[in-house]
Amino acid sequence: MMEKIKSFFTDLMGTITGKKKKEEPQLVTTVGTTYEINLVPAVKAQMIKALKMRNLVLFICIIVSAASVGAVLILFGIKSGQDIAMANQDGKLETMSAKLLGYEELGDLVTIQSQLDRLSDISENKTVLSRVFGALGVMLPTGDDSVTLSELRVDLTTNTLRMDGQADARTNPLIDYRVLESFKKGVELTKYDYGRYVDVNGTEIPTWCIDEAGLDGSAYREGDSYYAWWDLTTEGCAALRQDKTPTAEESEIELFYSTDAQVETVEEEVPLSDLVGLNVTVTTDENGNSTVDQESLAAAGLEMRVEGDVTRYIRQRVTRVKIWRTPQFTAWNNGGMMELNGAITGVEHFESACTSYSGVMQNNSVRWTSTNNCMLAPEGLTIISSANGRDESDNLVLRFTASTEVDPEFFAFRNKHMIAIGPMGQNVTDSYVQIGGMFTQAATECEDGDTECWSNSANTGGGTN
Repeated sequence: MMEKIKSFFTDLMGTITGKKKKEEPQLVTTVGTTYEINLVPAVKAQMIKALKMRNLVLFICIIVSAASVGAVLILFGIKSGQDIAMANQDGKLETMSAKLLGYEELGDLVTIQSQLDRLSDISENKTVLSRVFGALGVMLPTGDDSVTLSELRVDLTTNTLRMDGQADARTNPLIDYRVLESFKKGVELTKYDYGRYVDVNGTEIPTWCIDEAGLDGSAYREGDSYYAWWDLTTEGCAALRQDKTPTAEESEIELFYSTDAQVETVEEEVPLSDLVGLNVTVTTDENGNSTVDQESLAAAGLEMRVEGDVTRYIRQRVTRVKIWRTPQFTAWNNGGMMELNGAITGVEHFESACTSYSGVMQNNSVRWTSTNNCMLAPEGLTIISSANGRDESDNLVLRFTASTEVDPEFFAFRNKHMIAIGPMGQNVTDSYVQIGGMFTQAATECEDGDTECWSNSANTGGGTN
């Protein structure tokens, strides 16, 4: 019976030989003694497979579309949130702007704030006009022959000095023009110097701690050497001796001076109760009597003085330290503080921006030389015009008008401890200088009929130019 059914289905599928084709599906499958009949043709199976693939693709597309919609919604939410936040900030800005514009002193506030932001630029570009008097102090001839000014104009945009003055020769030969030529050559030879003062470790000492000149503006001088005083009493200028161990109250002091520095001191009494804080050993017995250890007292730089029944403890407090602006060549070289190339270490000194030093051994000694490349008026002095005239005392003089261009570095505020150096080596700092003797009343022209004035042959080379 089973064979007939099998034959029937074989004929139905068009199989003539009774053998099925390899590519056709098996219609009857034998599993053990159980038979399964596959009633789905191959085309149907392919269609079902295609439907499954379509459903899978459709599912994936739905998932991607849903994710895209979600991303769009998130971005829209972010955008809406930003718009709301920006709107709130705009409202706050409008409110603050209205309050600020209603502030009566807004102009002053904005101006001050702008200036504070530009303080460094202002300081960098600031000029010191008063230095011109220091320059004139070493340019103008000194002694019996004189050059005085009646008018001085300074143009800081071009760093030009234009002056009207008069030259008067009072020593032989009595030629006023000779004095004017001396003034002109003096200007050509005038130099300047600036830099910084440093302590024994090379740390820069603040400018306000340094006193460089006397009341007349002339730099402190000892022989051929110039020096300055380092004032330790000014705020921010305190210093310790190099070998001293600082006390608790001195622990923050950062400046030091050398052990053999020249100093000025004042006596200062220290109460007994303060000795312990200065590392002095003090013992007290059962009766309340105190005994001070002399070794620790001396180590702290104090001295015990007994005057009758009174015991006082005195220390010499250093108030000023001398700093040499001009190197002490022999002493510093012998002490290992100055090399032949001019390098200085281990002593408080002045570091120049213009002057360099060098030494050469000659016959077991060192010959030192200095070089200064900072010329005050590189182009010299130009005599614009000159003519005979009479001064306020009716003396015959040579009237002149001249101009010179000064190196802009000389006026720059950023260049500290500026000093003008004249052709004869005289120095004037920028701190102060007496200017009373530099100026006088303008000389007058020769009047008509003043034969002596018009025919003054002493002013050889003079005349109107």
